[in-house]
Amino acid sequence: MGRSIRLRLLLWYAAVLLAVVGGFALLLYYEVRAARLREIDAQLDASAAALESALRLFPQFELTGEDPPPPPRPRPDKGPFDKGLPGKKGPFGKGPKGPPDGPGPPGKGFPKGPPESMDRPERPSRERLLAGLNLPGPPEATNPAYYAVWRADGTLLKSAGLPADTPTPDPEPGRPAFWFRGWNRELAVRGPHRSAILVGRPADHLAEGMRTFAWQLAGTGAAVLVLGLAGGWLISRRVLRPVAAISATASKISADNLSERIDADVLDAELVDLARVLNEAFDRLQAAFDRQTRFTADASHELRTPLAVLRSQAELALSRPRSADEYRKAVEACLRAAERMTGLIERLLALARADAGHAALHREPVDLGRVVAETAAQFGPLAEQKGVTLTVAAVPAVVTGDAAALGQVVANLVANAIQYNRPGGSVGLRLTADGGVVTLAVSDTGVGIAPEHRPHVFERFFRVDKARSRAAGGTGLGLAICKAIVEAHGGTIGFDSAPDEGSTFRVRLPGASAP
Repeated sequence: MGRSIRLRLLLWYAAVLLAVVGGFALLLYYEVRAARLREIDAQLDASAAALESALRLFPQFELTGEDPPPPPRPRPDKGPFDKGLPGKKGPFGKGPKGPPDGPGPPGKGFPKGPPESMDRPERPSRERLLAGLNLPGPPEATNPAYYAVWRADGTLLKSAGLPADTPTPDPEPGRPAFWFRGWNRELAVRGPHRSAILVGRPADHLAEGMRTFAWQLAGTGAAVLVLGLAGGWLISRRVLRPVAAISATASKISADNLSERIDADVLDAELVDLARVLNEAFDRLQAAFDRQTRFTADASHELRTPLAVLRSQAELALSRPRSADEYRKAVEACLRAAERMTGLIERLLALARADAGHAALHREPVDLGRVVAETAAQFGPLAEQKGVTLTVAAVPAVVTGDAAALGQVVANLVANAIQYNRPGGSVGLRLTADGGVVTLAVSDTGVGIAPEHRPHVFERFFRVDKARSRAAGGTGLGLAICKAIVEAHGGTIGFDSAPDEGSTFRVRLPGASAP
C-alpha cells in the first residue's frame, strides 16, 4: 500500500504545531518561574538590607569577635570651671574677677557641674541591639523566612529558624549570592566589619505552583494540538481535492476515450504545471495510439496486396488445367508477392526491435566514405536507367557502428533520391568530417516535399503523394528505418526541402578514430 500524502502532510503539520506550542509553553513556563523567583529574591534582598542596617548600630567588637574595649576612667566632678585664684589667670580673668568659692547667692554665679543639655547620648545596650536585629514585618504563618548573622570570626551572632547543618557562608563584599539548598531559597551578603548575613525562605510553594501551572500549560497545549490536527485534517482534505479531481479525469482516459483533458483553469497555481505535464502526456499517448492504429491499418493494407496476388494466382492456376509456361508465370507472380511480403515483414521486425531497444548492432570502426562509395556504385545502373546523374564527393571518415545498418541508411536515401527524381535530374552524395562530427548529405532535384507533409516524413507507411505509391515499389518504411538506425548510433537525421526544387537529407554521426 502506498504512502498517504494527506497523512504525511498531517504528520508534518502536527510536528510543526507541536514544536511551536511546546516551545511557547516552555518559554512561558520559564518566564513565569523566573518572575516568581525574582519576587522571592526581592523579598530576601529587602530582608538582608534591613539586617545590614541593624548591624551598623552594633559596635565593631561585637561584629569582629574581639574583646570589648575597657570602660573610660571617670574624672573628678568639679564642674566645667575651676575656681579663680587671686593673681592667677583663670578661664574668666584674674583673681578677683574669677568666680567666688562656694555657691553664690541664689540667682547669681555659675551652677556646679555641666548642664543637662551637654550630656552625651547613651549607646543602646547589647540586648536592645540584638532585639532590633530581626526581619522586618510580621512573621508569616506560611513559608516563614529565616535568617542568621555570623561575626567575622565565624561565630554565630544571632539566628532565627535556621535549618540544621547550615554552613557558614562566605560571600564576596558587594556581591550578593543566591542559591537553592534543597527546597529553600537563600541569599548571602557581606555585612559591616566582614560579618556574614544569610536570609532564606522555603520555596516549595514555588515548585507546587509551577507544577500546577505546568499541568495547565500541558492541558491547554494538548487541546490546541487536537484542535489544530482536526483543522489540519479538514484543510488537507480541501487542499488535496484538486488532486482527486485530476485522478478522476485521468481514470476516464482509456484506449476508447483519449480526448479527456484536465482543466487547468480551475486549479491552484501549484497544480497548473502538473496538469500541463499530464495533458501533454495524454496528447503524446493519443498521438501514439493514433500512430499505432494507422500503422496497423497500413501494415494490414500492405500485407493484403501480396496476399491477394498469391491467392488470385493460385486460384487462377487451379481453375483449369494450364500449360507449363502458364504455371511458371503463376509461380513467378506468387514468388514476387512472397518476396515483397517477406521484405515488408523484415522491415517491420527491424522497426519493432528498434522501438524495443534491442536492435542487433555489431559496433566496430567503419569507414563511412567506403560505405558511401560502394552504395553509390550499386545504384549506378538504376540511376542510368532513370536518367539521373549520380555524383559522389566523400572524404575518409571513420565512425563507430554497424556497417550493414549504415549501408542500409545510405541505400534507402539514395534509392529515394533516384526513385522520386525527374528525368535528367541529379543526385549528389557529399560526406564531410568536421569537429568530430561526420555529416552525410544526399541531395536530389526531385519533386520536393510540401510544408504540410514535412512533420510526417519519418512516420511509418507515410507517402507524400501518389508518386510515392506501391506502383513505385515503396512501402513507406524506408525513412522510418533510417531514423531508427541513425538514432541507435547516437546521431540525428533531418532534411531541407522545397516543392519542385528537390530535397537534401542530412545524417550526422559522432566520429571515431581510425582503427
